[in-house]
Amino acid sequence: MITDLPESNSSSQPLQPTPTSSIHIAPRLASLDTLRGIGILGALFISIWYFGGFNNNQQNGLLLQSKGLNYRLWGTVELLFDGKMRALISFVFGAGMVLYLSKKNAEEVLPASDLFIRRQMWLIAFGLVNAMLFLWPGDMLFHLGIMGILLFPFVRLSARGLLIAAVIATLIFCGKNYWNYADDLTAYSKFVAVTKVEKKISKDSLAAAQKKIAANNIKKDTLTKQQKDDKAAWEGIVKNKKPDPKKNDEGVKEMRNGSYWKIWNHLLQQTQWREARWTYQTGVWDFAGMILLGMALYKFGFFDAGFSGKKYFLLALAGLAGGLLLGWYRLQYNQYVLQDYTKYIIGHRLPYNIYFPFERALLALSYASLVMLMMRAGFLKFLWWVFARVGQMALSNYLLQSVLCMIFFTGIFMGYFGRLEQYQLYLVVMELWVVQIVFSILWLRYYIQGPAEWLLRCLLYKKWLPNKIHLSVNPAASTTALS
Repeated sequence: MITDLPESNSSSQPLQPTPTSSIHIAPRLASLDTLRGIGILGALFISIWYFGGFNNNQQNGLLLQSKGLNYRLWGTVELLFDGKMRALISFVFGAGMVLYLSKKNAEEVLPASDLFIRRQMWLIAFGLVNAMLFLWPGDMLFHLGIMGILLFPFVRLSARGLLIAAVIATLIFCGKNYWNYADDLTAYSKFVAVTKVEKKISKDSLAAAQKKIAANNIKKDTLTKQQKDDKAAWEGIVKNKKPDPKKNDEGVKEMRNGSYWKIWNHLLQQTQWREARWTYQTGVWDFAGMILLGMALYKFGFFDAGFSGKKYFLLALAGLAGGLLLGWYRLQYNQYVLQDYTKYIIGHRLPYNIYFPFERALLALSYASLVMLMMRAGFLKFLWWVFARVGQMALSNYLLQSVLCMIFFTGIFMGYFGRLEQYQLYLVVMELWVVQIVFSILWLRYYIQGPAEWLLRCLLYKKWLPNKIHLSVNPAASTTALS
């Protein structure tokens, strides 16, 4: 979950003190903060590609090349992180929804359901600020805000019902991937029909055609406008599948421009596509399956160490094996698509990414299970405490990533867009991690919530709320219970 949902659990100790205010902040669940922090930091491995100008065309070029250090580095990051961190964040968001809407607190000025809807609407607004003002078209806050409202009625379902709903949503996501591929199959079938017509026309000799024209005063056979369009459509699809080195420079000049408004205008189309067309065509199912799974996992007791160590281990092992196998399948067959899409579509009835929704779900579940197993066993306590601090300020840290990347990469400030090698982008990720970890630890020494979380809460309750930790508050109340 991106934001700081109030959480409660009778078996967990609070991670933060309660401010001297009539507005109650419920205790937090350490595992959710930890997983949220991992998701926020891990997602930067993928978003840095787009912040830094390492575009899809370059990535496809590496996959087609299939050799060298850059290819192996990209393949490793793509396989382990792409989509998996978004799924992990969605898990926690779903669990947080159940916690928020199931809490009972007489001090609240409004029912939890009313506050939740209001909160989601503000989350949508934060997402728009992140996308439009901080120039990050890949924002997730907007989608999480919308999905929280859409999935609000599902909170009352049983754990088994939520699990079934999650599987159905994930299958629909697979179906959407097939739907797009089916459009290409249709385009190819039309192309084949046109080529047959062309062959038939070519059989007429020039002499016979001239005689036919002279005798009947008619034109020589040729393709209709629709047939020409069908032929051009498939040729365009094939062309777009192939990496083109010339495309690598597209957009670089615009992103290095020193004018904020020119960069804003350049990114506007991407932002509109992401928050409109992509949302209702794909994004709804992308997020729904994982959020519903997070709800189910919470009700099954996954996040409060309700599983045995053996269950966590088996989930981690099975998820890792299944996810990596599906990931290998996707990358292997994506390579065939880049080599010759016509040959691929003739020999395959399924798209290469048909199983991606299950790939990311399995790997994200594997990561979460592995973390829960080690937390339950008491391993690496300090590391989980650090991640939990980042997770407590997830909204602030997520927005901070956008601001820092805007400063570093765009021409408005430092202008490093498209100037760094792939490995250098990951070094930037490490530097941003250090900044965010230090910022989170220091901030939470003096304040109850991160700045963005505090602002969201003030907007939610329509009043100015205190955020400083008072000396009268027991310091032990603000520590993270990791065991």
